[in-house]
Amino acid sequence: MRVVLYTNVLISAFGWPGGNEYQIVHKCFKKEVELVCSPEIIEEFEQVALRPKFEFSVEEIDEFISALLEIANVVQPDEHFSAVIQDPTDNKFLDAAVAGKAQFIVSGDKHLLNIKEFRGVKIITPAEFVKVLSGMK
Repeated sequence: MRVVLYTNVLISAFGWPGGNEYQIVHKCFKKEVELVCSPEIIEEFEQVALRPKFEFSVEEIDEFISALLEIANVVQPDEHFSAVIQDPTDNKFLDAAVAGKAQFIVSGDKHLLNIKEFRGVKIITPAEFVKVLSGMK
């Protein structure tokens, strides 16, 4: 199963172990779920993680990104969509999901969640994705 993780999911997993987001990323590291991302997603994660409110060190961020890149299927999308009108920067997640043939985008962002599904890719919350994963056992 292939999944694209929204920036807020990656930030939560990185900064706060134990929650649904952490469980999802942990399953990616265990290769139980295939993480799909693009350079644009990694770049956005880095920019957000560097915000002073998070108090993450550059070294911690770089180490997490390196670990993600070791396990992720990094795609270079050929198609660029404009489905998220309220926040066009969110389209990068649709681009990566379609290019990487992901089944899910996991997000806490209402602009994406309101779409529900795009080109066969389901857009769900971390809690919903954990339920999907627990149903696979």
